[in-house]
Amino acid sequence: MSLAAVDGTLAYEDLAPRVAAVVEELTPVGAVVLVVSKGDEELVRFDGRSGWHFPRAAGGQYAGHHPLDGSWAVEHLESLRAAGGAYLVLPSTYYWWFEHYPELELHLRGRYERIGAPEEVCRVYRLLDLPAATPRVVPDHAERERQRRCLPAMRALTENLIPEDEVVLVWSEGDDDLLALERQTWHFPHDAAGRHVQPEGDGARQASQLRTLARGGVRYLVLPAASAWTLGRRPALAAYLGSECRRLALRERVCVVYELSSGLGTPTREALRPKEAAWQ
Repeated sequence: MSLAAVDGTLAYEDLAPRVAAVVEELTPVGAVVLVVSKGDEELVRFDGRSGWHFPRAAGGQYAGHHPLDGSWAVEHLESLRAAGGAYLVLPSTYYWWFEHYPELELHLRGRYERIGAPEEVCRVYRLLDLPAATPRVVPDHAERERQRRCLPAMRALTENLIPEDEVVLVWSEGDDDLLALERQTWHFPHDAAGRHVQPEGDGARQASQLRTLARGGVRYLVLPAASAWTLGRRPALAAYLGSECRRLALRERVCVVYELSSGLGTPTREALRPKEAAWQ
């Protein structure tokens, strides 16, 4: 077992698991968490959350350098917040940042809430105001029963296709029963707290959220057959899934499984658009 430093702070090799424990206690499942990491992958590895390096390059990897100055750090923070970053974590080994980048500390102190975390481990700031839960539009009884009858087949398909440690998004219409896929499963679309929200518009916002989640490491979306109609009403979402993502499987009257694309590269196979006839 490693020993703590003489001054009472944590030894570095103990830091990552302690940071992970704090993040998983204080943040909701599905949150995007920015971490000052200097490229250490252990510091951005969380259960049920997407860890992003800070600073972060366009491709999602560590930017390779500390902020150029305090103004740059603030601007970069706000750009990542706009892309979905909900929390910022400053591990104790990087507390010197606030002396070196005072503009960042003032920005955080003036605009965002610092939430409780052991000082010897890290400081955590909540960057997004979490909205009130959106009232669910519950599917009618016949549709709900149709979805639930498909659940065993959906579960079998995902067990065969998707590794156990992967996160799976489910277009769930807010039905928690559809998350029972023997995998770590999230509602989609969802808010910063991981709660289901009703989709709006032409699907552009949902496509953007999928790209953000994909950049954070989420790779799979399951669309139950009973919800296939949603693509016809959301052409921007259908275009993203059809032109950028890989369709892994389609089971008539069960579901379709997509492998997501972050928009940073082309899929490994030519994407296939869903065909309405396949759902009949």
